[in-house]
Amino acid sequence: MKKITTSLLLFTFMLLIHGCTQQETSEFTDWAIIETYIQPGDYLNVKVTRQLPFSSDVEYAADDINNLSITVTSDNIVYNLTPLGDGVYIDSSLIVAENAEYTLSFLFNSQVVSAYTYIPSKPRNFKQSVTSIYVTRIDSTSGFPTGGFSMPDPVELTWDNPDHDYYLAIVENVEATLDPIRDFGDNDPPSNIFRKSPTTAAATEIRSQEFQYFGTHRIILYHVLPDYAALYNESTTSSQNLTNPSTSITNGYGIFTGLNADTLFIEVRED
Repeated sequence: MKKITTSLLLFTFMLLIHGCTQQETSEFTDWAIIETYIQPGDYLNVKVTRQLPFSSDVEYAADDINNLSITVTSDNIVYNLTPLGDGVYIDSSLIVAENAEYTLSFLFNSQVVSAYTYIPSKPRNFKQSVTSIYVTRIDSTSGFPTGGFSMPDPVELTWDNPDHDYYLAIVENVEATLDPIRDFGDNDPPSNIFRKSPTTAAATEIRSQEFQYFGTHRIILYHVLPDYAALYNESTTSSQNLTNPSTSITNGYGIFTGLNADTLFIEVRED
């Protein structure tokens, strides 16, 4: 699950930071950028980078991104994180727990950078309408079926959401060898992963056209916080419009957020 979090959720983060990391030289400020998603069962780890300007002719703060004194406070206990290099910090004695609260703090560019988050509950009563669907293979040999073909009904995903919290569904093909549904010899095959937009509803659906490969897929439903939903919506931020959708970070940019997840599986089979 941790691998999925860092590879999928970070995609949105990188869209935002691509805009945040190239600021006009005349406006440049050396900001710390936090990149952290935490979920139950993980060791608490934090990644810190710094904003990059268009030009190299700027003045950076003296702070070494790999030698910061970073603390995380939880349940009135202060943990001193250990640097691992590349801006990554960890405390292997601090295992993230559901409903726990975490406050991050460190000094950067003569300012105290702080952030707060908590771990939301695991999705409740997560269900799917079917456990398998059948779709038609289309390739350069077979072409489109004569007379067309029928589409299966969308896969309905439902869960409990009485408080209208944010949820995000991500679907990943987990086969070792990918077997494309639509194969026309493209040099740039589609990803084996796709996702839905964050929603405050208690349901979403997956259309058969969204699947790109046959085989086993896992459907991960993340219970996310409003700051992640804001990050998703701000993914078109540009260097001329540097904003910080996360209200949990002071004197810095990025994301410091908790999440929780449940997983189901579905088979996509050839019709």
